[in-house]
Amino acid sequence: MSHDTQRRTLLLGLSASLLAACASTGKPSLAYLNGNAFYLEKIQYPRDKTLLRLRLLDITDSDNAPAVVAEQSLEKVGTPAAYSLCYDSRAVSSGRRYVVDARLFVDGELRMQGRELVANMDGNSPGPQVRLQSATE
Repeated sequence: MSHDTQRRTLLLGLSASLLAACASTGKPSLAYLNGNAFYLEKIQYPRDKTLLRLRLLDITDSDNAPAVVAEQSLEKVGTPAAYSLCYDSRAVSSGRRYVVDARLFVDGELRMQGRELVANMDGNSPGPQVRLQSATE
C-alpha cells in the first residue's frame, strides 16, 4: 500500500469517526423561561450605564456551587425588565430545585440583586418575577 493510499484511508477513517460522533449528540431541545426583574425603590439609574445579568441556576446540591443552566445579560435596562432565559430542556429534570438569580450593575458596580425559586420547569410555565433589592442590605 502506497503512502498516499495509507494517508487517504486514515483520513477517511477519521472523517467517519467525527461524523458518527456529531450525529450521536443530537440537537438541543430549546425551552424558554420568561419573566420580569424589578425593584420598588424610587431610584433612577442612568440606563446607558446599566447591565442586568440573569442566570438560571440548579441549586439542588447545597454542598457545591450552583450549576448554571442558562444566562442572559441585558444592557441599558430600566424596571421592570423582561427576561427570556433560553435553556436545553434535556439539561433540567423534575425533582431538582432551580432559581433565577438577577444582578443589576451600574457602571460595573453591583447595586441590586434578587433570587426567586422557579415553581415549574416544564418549558411552558412563566418564570418568576424577581424582586431586586439593594446589594448592600
